Amino acid sequence: MFKRMQWKIVCIFVALVLAIMLFVGIYMFGSIIRLYSDDFRIQMDKVMSGSFTEVLSETLNGNLEAADRTAQVNTVISAYSAQLGLSEHRQCAVLDARDASRIATTGSGKTVLEKTPNIILAMSGSVGRNIRSNAAYMDYAYFLDGKPGESGYIVYVRDNKQNANTLTRNMLYIIVQALLFGVLASVFLGYFLSKTISKPISVLTEKAEDFAEGNFESNLEPQSRDEIGTLVETFNYMGGVMKNAINEVASEKHKLEVILEHINNGIIAFNTKQEIISINTAAKNMLKIDDIKKIRFDKFFDDLNSDVCMAEFMYLTRFRTEIRDIEVNNKHIQAYFLPFKFENDRVAGVVCVFSDITEQFNLELSRRKFVAEVSHELKTPLTTIGTYTETLLDNYPVGDEMTISFLKTIHNETDKMTNLVKNLLTLSKFDAQSIDVKKEALDMDMLVREIVETFEVEAKNRGQKLSYNKVNALPPVMADPFQIERVIKNIISNSMKYTPEGGEIRVFTGFLGNEVYIKIEDTGIGVPEQDLPHIFERFYRVDKARSREQGGTGLGLAIAKEIVENHGGTIGMESKFGEGTRVTIKFPVV
Repeated sequence: MFKRMQWKIVCIFVALVLAIMLFVGIYMFGSIIRLYSDDFRIQMDKVMSGSFTEVLSETLNGNLEAADRTAQVNTVISAYSAQLGLSEHRQCAVLDARDASRIATTGSGKTVLEKTPNIILAMSGSVGRNIRSNAAYMDYAYFLDGKPGESGYIVYVRDNKQNANTLTRNMLYIIVQALLFGVLASVFLGYFLSKTISKPISVLTEKAEDFAEGNFESNLEPQSRDEIGTLVETFNYMGGVMKNAINEVASEKHKLEVILEHINNGIIAFNTKQEIISINTAAKNMLKIDDIKKIRFDKFFDDLNSDVCMAEFMYLTRFRTEIRDIEVNNKHIQAYFLPFKFENDRVAGVVCVFSDITEQFNLELSRRKFVAEVSHELKTPLTTIGTYTETLLDNYPVGDEMTISFLKTIHNETDKMTNLVKNLLTLSKFDAQSIDVKKEALDMDMLVREIVETFEVEAKNRGQKLSYNKVNALPPVMADPFQIERVIKNIISNSMKYTPEGGEIRVFTGFLGNEVYIKIEDTGIGVPEQDLPHIFERFYRVDKARSREQGGTGLGLAIAKEIVENHGGTIGMESKFGEGTRVTIKFPVV
């Protein structure tokens, strides 16, 4: 780049020198011709105004023979040759004014045949002293009066400009030499001047490239106190200002990025070209975006069925916030579209804020389902109680057996509602984290053994076999005995309910991997595979009719899971429909 600049400066210097030299040469050539011509004319005027014309006129008008007159005229011309400046390049002739024929001439010049403008002027009685710069010769014609009755004579001096041409050639040679010297001098001067100018510019350019790469350290030393030095000082100042400005921008950008990265909401900023200019990790994870370069606003949100496009914000002056509900990867997301502007109120792009409302959505569904389930569970016993009570009232008095039967039914339905309300209150306490947990060192073997012994009589009555086995020694577990007992009883009770007569329920305890486990296996009807993921949900029952007949509310397993997880443990179910079920409960040993 700078070599080009140096060559430009050198070429400008050379062109300037050439122009000056050419101007000087043309001016000198013109001056030489003009001076030579003026000198010729002045010299001729001086000679013609002196004694030369008088002597020549007497000789021409004398009574001499033609031959004698020619010889006498030549003698007069020769006498005045020094004043006339005659030489082989300048000759003098005497012509007849009537036809410009030669009477006498000096040297070996040929007879004057052409009538030049000056000769024509002299033939009319005037002095022909005009000189044309573009002519190959200079001439001077002076009219002399003749004898009475004759037309007169013309003294004609002609110079072929040989001396002027020689002088011009010598001057041209000198000018060419000076021109070559001037070109060489201008090349050297131009080169050094270009280096003087281009070197600091080169350094400034390198610093500018450093600025472009983000390095704003500038400690250039001014090499002069002229405009270049001022430019270097200004450049140093500019580097400091830019460094401070970039640092502030980078700091603010970093703050913004940190804020965006730690915001749970997804944020994407699009420009008017529909390209992503900023995106945080939450948005990438929420919307499963891998390559942001492929994302375009209209196409992206059209695939999400969100019914928005960039043109609405750019051309329809819709500066209000637009809200859309979209579903992505089984997630419910609420999207806010906020256009942002330039200082001139033109739309610069759109900021999209994505809020994952899946949990709220599911909670709302759960709430509605919960209300529906509770309403349904309360409706059935209340309807039964109301019907039986109305029957007793309408048919009072009735038989003792019927009254007792009705009262037993009312009592059973009341117990169901009481259990339902108790279970709901228990779950409410777990949700509010206000459950009272009284942990102590619990001997899990003793607890399970006592529970199994409690259920043995009922199992025999059902025709079922209930057994307990301890696999290895169990360390104490910090837990609430009442709540753990409730969990184990609930699982064993469910196994007995859904195991037919002749079936078997086996209970195991053991210690493995710093965990105490309890396994309850049965050979009952099992749980269908599609129901297993929902088995611990509230009010979820596989066989609703049978569960309701046996007094189930669909909350027992949900409560068991809350209790186990509240103790830091886990509970899981494995089942094969028609073959049996295994429930595994694990508690960590602290």
